Amino acid sequence: MAVPETKWKRGELAEACGVNSETLRFYEKEGLLNPERGPNGYRLYSVADAKRIRLTQRAIGVGFSIQDVKDWLAGDAIKMEQALLRVESKITELERLRKSLRKKLKKV
Repeated sequence: MAVPETKWKRGELAEACGVNSETLRFYEKEGLLNPERGPNGYRLYSVADAKRIRLTQRAIGVGFSIQDVKDWLAGDAIKMEQALLRVESKITELERLRKSLRKKLKKV
């Protein structure tokens, strides 16, 4: 027997993802979320919606845009490859910074 998928109301999902309800409204307006409606008219969000929110939050946190995320979610392989190159470049920069900071710390 299949286990029913978890569904959250807006406030519940916002709390679970560490964002506020306004952020969810914005993501919905931008087309990142398309929640179903329950019989009572409430928006109901899925596990997939939570994953999109977390992906979006991580991407924005490291300098990507909402449009970048929309392109990835649409399956734009070229945009994903470009993003991966940016991520790999940033990792290289951060590794250099870490090495430099470690050297400086040893001198302190």
